[in-house]
Amino acid sequence: MSKELKLSRIAAEVAFSGIMMWASGQVAFELPGISVPITLQSMVAMILPMLLTGRNASGGILLWLVLGLLDVPVFANGSSGLSILYSNSGGYLVGFYLVSFFIRALKDRIMAKGIIWLAVIFVSGHVLLTIIGLSWIKVGGYSIISLETHVIPYLPGLFIKSLLGAIIFWSVCRWLPKIQQS
Repeated sequence: MSKELKLSRIAAEVAFSGIMMWASGQVAFELPGISVPITLQSMVAMILPMLLTGRNASGGILLWLVLGLLDVPVFANGSSGLSILYSNSGGYLVGFYLVSFFIRALKDRIMAKGIIWLAVIFVSGHVLLTIIGLSWIKVGGYSIISLETHVIPYLPGLFIKSLLGAIIFWSVCRWLPKIQQS
């Protein structure tokens, strides 16, 4: 691969990752019986390093994070700014970047396993993200953490996104070689 082609791929994957993080934060849906809306950012932050070159995906997530902190309205609902770091959301935003490294470390194992293993990886990534987010809230003193307000309402979304992410990734991996052969 030529140097120009390699640089083009890096730029494309970083840009694509940043755009996907932005787009997934703008989509929220509610399900009956679930008290909090579900966004797809955590799922996308885990799929990107699986599908793309890991460091490029992480770089795109970091680009998205830095742009948001520089007041470009790329976070959920068009929010932005450094003040986001000093809120309940700050740890989760940073966590998206950190979780991409977790997924990158498991990438070779992920590729060789079935859909159940993929769902376990997604659940593990979401649990890690939750630990990072709750630790950020605790250390920053942004609110009092309780199971009823900070964990239980998010569990249905965590499982839905984990299953959906596993299905999407599994499907893409199964269909991509067939598309490339056409």
